[in-house]
Amino acid sequence: MKLENKPKFPISVTFLEDGEVWVLDNINELGSNLEWFDSSDPEEEALVKDAENRDVVLVVEKLEVKEFKLA
Repeated sequence: MKLENKPKFPISVTFLEDGEVWVLDNINELGSNLEWFDSSDPEEEALVKDAENRDVVLVVEKLEVKEFKLA
């Protein structure tokens, strides 16, 4: 059995400051909605999970997804 090592859409981004949850359905939505984002930066105060509730590493710079993988 091969283990899937890529995040599965939809991706949920939970902002801890206010509890707001964004559900993003594809790579284009990740870039255009998050613009500048780094899930590993504690100042973001956000959790990123895939459709199977797995932790995701996500980095977006200038609307471009630079890193997108399972943590």
